[in-house]
Amino acid sequence: MKKIDNAFSLIEVVIATSIISITVFWIYKLMWENNKIIANSSSYLQVNSLFPTLEECIENIWFSYFNSNWNTEYNFNFWDPDIMKECKISWTDKITIDNIDYSLTGTITNKIADEYIEWELSIASDNTKTMTWYYKQIKK
Repeated sequence: MKKIDNAFSLIEVVIATSIISITVFWIYKLMWENNKIIANSSSYLQVNSLFPTLEECIENIWFSYFNSNWNTEYNFNFWDPDIMKECKISWTDKITIDNIDYSLTGTITNKIADEYIEWELSIASDNTKTMTWYYKQIKK
């Protein structure tokens, strides 16, 4: 009579365990990459949302200030810690939003007296590379 063996062999168990381990590893790797992409997109979204605010900040500072001042590079800070309502030019170029430090600078690239000022705005943080935006301030 023939003996029927219903048990798995050691080789079959090792192969099945290897396949399951590799599958679980790739699932965790995909989840990690997805979380990294979400975190990076959030950082870039924050930087891109700061550019219109920086433009508004420049608009609220008098055109004549930039037109008469000899300096071509400025550091901006959105909030005075005491007032929290105004935009100002500051000696420090760091602002903190959600525990991330951002550096906001503006460089005048072209200036025509009593007409317009062309700006190159830059925002950088530890999470993103420096992003640049061009803006034209027209005298009102």
